[in-house]
Amino acid sequence: MQTMDPEKPVRLTQTVSKGGCAAKLPATDLRTVLAGIHLESPKELLIGMGDMDDAALWDQGDGSCLIHTTDFFTPIVDDPFDFGAVAAANALSDVYAMGGVPQTALCILGFPASDLPLDLIKPLLLGAQRVISKSGACLAGGHTIENPALVFGLAVTGKVRKDHYWSNKGAQAGDALILTKGLGTGTLTSGLKNGEVPLEWVDAAVESMTKLNDAAPLLKEHTVHAATDVTGFSLAGHAMQMALASEKSFEMETEKLPSITGALQALEKGILNKAHRTNQKYVAGKVIYKKEGDARYWLTLDPQTSGGLLLCIPQEEANHALSCLKPRFPLAEQIGRVKEQGTHPVVFK
Repeated sequence: MQTMDPEKPVRLTQTVSKGGCAAKLPATDLRTVLAGIHLESPKELLIGMGDMDDAALWDQGDGSCLIHTTDFFTPIVDDPFDFGAVAAANALSDVYAMGGVPQTALCILGFPASDLPLDLIKPLLLGAQRVISKSGACLAGGHTIENPALVFGLAVTGKVRKDHYWSNKGAQAGDALILTKGLGTGTLTSGLKNGEVPLEWVDAAVESMTKLNDAAPLLKEHTVHAATDVTGFSLAGHAMQMALASEKSFEMETEKLPSITGALQALEKGILNKAHRTNQKYVAGKVIYKKEGDARYWLTLDPQTSGGLLLCIPQEEANHALSCLKPRFPLAEQIGRVKEQGTHPVVFK
């Protein structure tokens, strides 16, 4: 069994070709592969795979619903504790995007035991456990296999009242579009892997990625018509999915998009990964831009890992909602408005 050498710490990002939600299969390819697959949809399944939503929603028949989700990926940061924490926050985010409360989590771990020391597993699990405990959920078990590349994540179960769940459909014309976190984890972590960005920028990204998206308790006095979390398919991709599901159009202002420290500078340096290009392909013809090719254009296509929530809230409630969100989410910002359905699902001005 290999053990860690404190003199030669393992850089986890160097063990994989791509990391975090940037490792997702391209959305266009997934749609092609899944087309024509018919799944059973009992009446209790309120939200399933066909809805392109953040998680599955199961009606318990007692006024409550179970939320089921899973998320896992390859290393996006070098430190195993941070990797565990980021992966946990990312998986829990799907429950928060449905307005729910996480209950239990099961670990999913694929580990290259012939290439990496097994004692990396303990700090990885401790990082995950810290975030899971902070959410109020419990780590109830998991499953491991030996795998050529390190893969880690969670299967999470949550609960929500049936009359209070959020989904990615239901946006209303006139709603404010509010984003709770800054963008830029894709470019910053790509910069980390290639040694192109300072560590303080990476630290800012890790801080953002490990922040739990538990916004629902902060918005008890507000109406949330629709919600999603922004992850690997980028702000442009997830906004497009929400606009299509709601049969509305979203008008966004690129100058108002919040970004993590260093993200715009990294994009100005041309630090992109494959997911930027696949996201660009995914939204082609459906998302239009006043200006293309600059850093803020690529920011809209940046693959987020454990990104923020995109919320549709009545405009008259937006300022108060932001005042409630900002103590926990200081970069929260109104980035646009919902319009009646137009020619394109999303327009960036």
